[in-house]
Amino acid sequence: MPKVYVFKVALKHRKGLWRRIEILDNQTLGVFDYIIRKAFKHDTFDHLSEFYLGRAGGSRGFGEIEPGGGGIGARKRINQIRLTEGQKMEYIYDFGDNIQHIIILEKITEPEKGVGYPRIVSQSRPRYRYCETCKKEGEKIVANWICITCSEEKMINVYICDNCAEKEHDDHYIEEILY
Repeated sequence: MPKVYVFKVALKHRKGLWRRIEILDNQTLGVFDYIIRKAFKHDTFDHLSEFYLGRAGGSRGFGEIEPGGGGIGARKRINQIRLTEGQKMEYIYDFGDNIQHIIILEKITEPEKGVGYPRIVSQSRPRYRYCETCKKEGEKIVANWICITCSEEKMINVYICDNCAEKEHDDHYIEEILY
């Protein structure tokens, strides 16, 4: 019977932004890669990634994973890594932007009946940013976007809501905020 590995996955440079993921030990790093991409809103159709035992970029990488689950690293099963509770791995998504994650195996447990794996079971409490434009008008609207164009111009982060993004920033370069 397969075991469930419970991992806490956090952005390396924003450790307060994390997701707890459960995955079966007989599932592959390709499947783990996909659920991490989904959990952190990384593109699932673009960019290579790789898991490392120890520090990212070290000699203990498991091979590149291509979008869609291809690549030599995608075929390795979780139980083939022989992790123990408390052990750390690192994961890099997009070698150009070098988005690094710290992964800790928190526990190994039995699967629940009727549950599909992998799954995201919890996440960090969001620290919301509010729309700059709406704030000036006395409204407290959660910002879902950061306008890179305006941020570079003003040399401060400019957070905007969906409505303001559509009305005032449609020709700007904007990026979604990850909470």
